[in-house]
Amino acid sequence: MSRVRFQYLTLICSIVLIFSSCATKRNLVYFSNLPDSVYQEAINNAVEPRIQPGDALAIKITTLNADANILLNSGSLPLNNNNNLNGVSTSSGLPVGASQSATLPNGYIVDKDGNIEYPLLGKIALGGLTIEAARQKIVELAAQTTKEPIVNISVLNFKVTVIGEVAHPGSFIINNNKVNVLEALGLAGDMTPYAIRNDVLVIRERNGIRSIDHLNLNDRKVLNSPYYNLEQNDVVYVQPENKLKAAQADTRYIRLIPIITATISALAIVLSRVL
Repeated sequence: MSRVRFQYLTLICSIVLIFSSCATKRNLVYFSNLPDSVYQEAINNAVEPRIQPGDALAIKITTLNADANILLNSGSLPLNNNNNLNGVSTSSGLPVGASQSATLPNGYIVDKDGNIEYPLLGKIALGGLTIEAARQKIVELAAQTTKEPIVNISVLNFKVTVIGEVAHPGSFIINNNKVNVLEALGLAGDMTPYAIRNDVLVIRERNGIRSIDHLNLNDRKVLNSPYYNLEQNDVVYVQPENKLKAAQADTRYIRLIPIITATISALAIVLSRVL
């Protein structure tokens, strides 16, 4: 091979190496360290939702007495933008501000002290209780006025928020009061290619304390994290890969792309003629 040909090959190889070195190697696969065989483990991080101030509770008490049923289920307030729900829609699976928010069910609003006012039963402290514990408490109170009451409770405005590098950021109402990080990301349209998958933040407020945890969605150990299952009002923040976003936004880099492409094409033509 002549010296000229060697120089051309060296130049082209150098350009290819420069571009390949600029590419950031990232793991875009969830749980990439899972074994190829079937993977099973016990679930030790299940979360029971706890009632918080601002929650809208759907409570229904059923008894054998038809008149008591009417009295015990007549005091819930219509949920609208005046009930301090911060604009949250209670429509099925819809984000905040969805058009169906005009039709809203009835609910009991938990005040700042964790109490609700219930017909015949008076003020009931439910803040901090799980749904089951609250149900049992209302059963005991209702049993003082009627026989064999059956109580059903659910949170109408159980909300999680997903922001950052996702396709459709927003706040989402969860009808069954149970959602994990993957399901929340699915509601937000999943992460974009620019998202950092090994450092997703979950911001949680509980009992006046704000906590933040870092989740590595490339690692199967995240399935056992106490933050994997989300709680009421949790915020999931997906961070961007700064280098990739910067390169995308850098207009100087964008202007250089046609020049670099034309240079490589010209070198390829010259090399093909020389060889």
